[in-house]
Amino acid sequence: MAEEKKWTHERKKLLITTRLRHEADFSGKKKKRNTIWETIWREIKDVESSFPFSRDDITRCFLNIMGTYKRIKKRNNTSGEAPSNWEYFDEIDKVFGSRSSINVPLEMTDYSFEEITINPTISSPVSLTSEEDLAPTTSRKRKKNDVIEFLEKESEKDGEVLDKLLKLENEKLEVEKEKLAELKELRALFEAIGEKNRD
Repeated sequence: MAEEKKWTHERKKLLITTRLRHEADFSGKKKKRNTIWETIWREIKDVESSFPFSRDDITRCFLNIMGTYKRIKKRNNTSGEAPSNWEYFDEIDKVFGSRSSINVPLEMTDYSFEEITINPTISSPVSLTSEEDLAPTTSRKRKKNDVIEFLEKESEKDGEVLDKLLKLENEKLEVEKEKLAELKELRALFEAIGEKNRD
């Protein structure tokens, strides 16, 4: 059974695709994050009934994936390297790299798509059409940095929510342990009283 609880490529892909479908819910802030994650978890279970991970597991895994995405995005933006060949980059970047729901300006969206289409084997980006595109302006870089900062803040918020959830679960567990210990004591007391009465 332990063999089954692995984050395979297919499971990560399923998680990413399902989570990205719900980006509008997260951006809209009308629904609670816990409720959205519960929906995502149920949708994944509908696709793979033997899916072995909990809602907290999928939240943690997606946060890790987003951490990797942000590091690659930041590296690409600061070094001017070609987009990463990380298997999940393009799918995530389509949502977080150019979605208007995270306040990405239209001109930056165009630039993102041009970057993605550059052939990484070509030393100069010849597929771009104008001199302006060959030398991105400082404001364009600043806008990209704003998006990265936004993603980092969102990831931190998700991390804080997850930490609170885990803390609550641990507190509940401690309370349950205390209750169980008290019940055992009561049971032992009743048994002792019962034995005295029998004597």
